[in-house]
Amino acid sequence: MASSNSNNNNDTERQLMIKVKACQRLTKEVAYYVKELKDNEEKLETMKDEGRDIYDIKKFEEVVGESSMMIPDSKRRLNENLESLRLFLDTASGLSTEGEFYAQAQEFIRTMPEDKAVAETTVEDDAEVF
Repeated sequence: MASSNSNNNNDTERQLMIKVKACQRLTKEVAYYVKELKDNEEKLETMKDEGRDIYDIKKFEEVVGESSMMIPDSKRRLNENLESLRLFLDTASGLSTEGEFYAQAQEFIRTMPEDKAVAETTVEDDAEVF
């Protein structure tokens, strides 16, 4: 019987680890897309200032547009994973509060925005939130 209980605890710890690592990856992804958008906007301005070919500028404007479209989707997935992590912590039984992933999960939840409108924030706000 103790072996079965131990396996359940290991499964719970494993699920926690997976959820925490997903949140870590998505946090990095959001930060990367925000940085990429900022860098591309700066490059576009440089191209315009240098009087580059209008075709090159138009094509790069498309790149900037594609970069900006990635941010809301990444934020949505991050918020979904954060909410899933929060619910998991609230409902998981037999979860050790001593492990490194529990501490990381608590930190994610502590810094989780209360307002789900994070996906609606501007790019400048994103760099500070994530």
